[in-house]
Amino acid sequence: MPYLIEILLFLLPFAGYALWRRLNPGIEPGSRAMLAAGAGVLLMLLFAIWYGLSVSMAPHAPYVPAQLGPDGRVIHRPAEPAR
Repeated sequence: MPYLIEILLFLLPFAGYALWRRLNPGIEPGSRAMLAAGAGVLLMLLFAIWYGLSVSMAPHAPYVPAQLGPDGRVIHRPAEPAR
């Protein structure tokens, strides 16, 4: 079921564009819309790069998985420093 939701979320922008093209034949997207879309894609890429660099572990640091505590809460363990 989660895969179905992910696929639908992925296809939603394409369906929206197809619906817009169906309801407005012969009308091309305006320059403002294209500029806004390009700015959105650029911001998305910049955020993805920033996020990937800010939460990454140090190279060669061993991964320590989270564990379940005695009270049922998840205990996150930071990566151990490389030895």
